[in-house]
Amino acid sequence: MGPQSRPCYFYSMTKKPAPKKLVVKPRFKEAIQPPKQFFKQWRKHRGMTLEQAAPLANMTAGNLSAMERGAQGYTPDGLEALAQVYKTSPGWLLEVNPLEDRHGFLPIWDRADETQRETIIDLAQTVVKRRSI
Repeated sequence: MGPQSRPCYFYSMTKKPAPKKLVVKPRFKEAIQPPKQFFKQWRKHRGMTLEQAAPLANMTAGNLSAMERGAQGYTPDGLEALAQVYKTSPGWLLEVNPLEDRHGFLPIWDRADETQRETIIDLAQTVVKRRSI
């Protein structure tokens, strides 16, 4: 092999096409959103800051903030702890916005003991039954 029979390699200076991006399509048409909860509203209703409420529920202010925004989930124990801090039930934390209490029912309910709450419920049921007759 002489100098003229050397193997020749060609290099291309053209751009190679970019690799196709992998697109992951969701299996469901609509994403399921976490259920609405009213942690922040209850905290505001009780006049507390994140820094005041979080330690009382054995959490950090960052965790409580993330829970309020829906960026972090909650456990049954965490829900119970928040309910105790906000002096309400776990169910009301998830279903009742205290800032929309236009008739002032929640302060009355908060002050009532168990016997009084049963009386309030009985009275309300009586009123509703009368209206439906």
